Amino acid sequence: MSRAATRVYFDGDCPICRREIGWYRTWRGADRIDWVDLTRDEIAPGLDRCAMMERFTVERGDGSQASGAAGFIAMWRALPASAWAARFLDNRPATWLLDRAYTGFLAIRRLWRPAT
Repeated sequence: MSRAATRVYFDGDCPICRREIGWYRTWRGADRIDWVDLTRDEIAPGLDRCAMMERFTVERGDGSQASGAAGFIAMWRALPASAWAARFLDNRPATWLLDRAYTGFLAIRRLWRPAT
């Protein structure tokens, strides 16, 4: 695994997650992101694979992590086509609202992807 400014961790066994990440990987700038399939790829010692499987997680270039809506915003910021949206949505009210929507998705996701 190379060292990129942004590292995206995702559940490769979740069909919706896999499809969405596949779509993002076609975007301009996606080649500068490390896309880490938590079901197949190695991760650094000390990272909690189970926690990262539960919530979408992104590691920024400075080593800090963001999960849930904040993780999506961090990924969008790293992709030139969506950087404007990240700047627009990177505020407390928008992140709170997006995180509630993401939490709702996670409840539905459990119907076809039991927790690991």
